[in-house]
This record gives sequence, structure tokens and C-alpha cells, in this order.
Amino acid sequence: ALGWAGTAVLEARSRDGDWAGALDLLEQQRPRLDKATYRRHRAVLLTARALALEDSDRGAAKDFVLEANKHAPDLVPAAALAGRLLAEGGYWRKANRVIDSAWRANPHPELAQAYAELRSGESARDKLKRIEAGARRVPGHIEGALAVARAALDAQEFAKARSELAPYLERPTRRVCVLMAKLERAERNDEGRAREWMARALSAPPDPQWTADGYVSDRWLPVSPVSGRIDAFEWRVPLTGAIAAPII
Repeated sequence: ALGWAGTAVLEARSRDGDWAGALDLLEQQRPRLDKATYRRHRAVLLTARALALEDSDRGAAKDFVLEANKHAPDLVPAAALAGRLLAEGGYWRKANRVIDSAWRANPHPELAQAYAELRSGESARDKLKRIEAGARRVPGHIEGALAVARAALDAQEFAKARSELAPYLERPTRRVCVLMAKLERAERNDEGRAREWMARALSAPPDPQWTADGYVSDRWLPVSPVSGRIDAFEWRVPLTGAIAAPII
């Protein structure tokens, strides 16, 4: 571990968005860290730096996130951003490999979205076939089913969308309810059933979210705002009474 003093400084630099400073601190602390911890922490901070630069300096963002992905191929936000930036440059096969590797380890909606958006100009049917192939790599996982259902909706393959959602309708989560509402509208123009599903979504069991120390965020963060721990956020269903991130 970094120790109390190192953690406090790291938290302060992270809070200020000083990712270069945080990375410098990590290098200073490297002799005290085991190799796996150092690599993971470096991946997390590089991902944070890349995300901060995504809109202003895509070249630098790409360099940072590719190094992050090399250190931690299963880190979801790194793989998703690396996949997007690689695809943008026309490196589709490499982008596919990066996303696929993380997806097999951690099926996640951000990876499903990055995979869905991999090839611009692709037909809805071709995209559906590609996403079905990705879902088969994580058989029986709800994220694969939801990804296929969304793609099937876009391709107007309504029977396929229903069959993907069917196993989850006995105790549907909020995202399943919302997708069912969209399906009722798109396939049958049934506003009444759609409203029923949206009403069910309000009281449905929650889906996983990024959580750390009882704090819930709508996006991944490199450091817990509660404890200052690096790499604290996990993708899971929040505990009852968790603190939601403020809407800014």
C-alpha cells in the first residue's frame, strides 16, 4: 500500500485532476509496492489521465490509455476508451481484441456500447450479428442478453429481442423494464404496455453501478471520494442506503 501520507497526497492530486503529479508520486512509491499493485495503480491513473484528455488531445489520450490497457487488460474504462480511439483511427481488429479481452473478463454495458459502435456505417443487421457473436463469449450473462436485445431492437428483429429478455422477466431489473417498454412501443405501438413497464422500472431491483465505500457514481472514478483509495470502484449492485453521486 502507499501508506497514509502517500494516499493523502494521491487523493489531493486526484481531486485536483493532477494525474501527471499522481503518476509521479506512484513512481516514487514504486519500490514499496508489489508489481501487481504498481501495474494496476498505474493503469488506473493513466486511464484517468486519458479520459481527461479525450476531448482536447486525442493523440495523447490514446497513448496513455493504450499503456493503461497493457498494464490492466480487464480494466473496463481503459478498454472501452482504447477501443473507441483505435476504431476511430481505423484499427478495427486491434480495437476488437482490446474490447473482447476485457468483455470476457468483465462483461459490462460500457464495453457492449463500445463494441456496438466499433464500425460506423454498418447496417443494423450486421451489427446484430457481430454483437450476437460477442454475447456467445459470455454465455448466460445478462450483459450479453441486454446487448443483443438492444441491437435486435435497432434491427427490428423483435422476436429475437423478446427471446433474449425472456429469462429475466420474472424479476426484471430497471434496464430490463426499460428495454421491454421500448420493445412494446417499437413492435406493437402499445403505449399502455410501455407505460406499465416504465412504471415497473421505478420499483424494480437496481442494476449494478460503480460503487466505492458506499458511494454510487454514474461513471467510473479512479479514486474513492470517501476514503481516497485508488481503484476502489467496483461494478456491482449498490447496498441499500448507498450515497448517490450528486447530479452536476
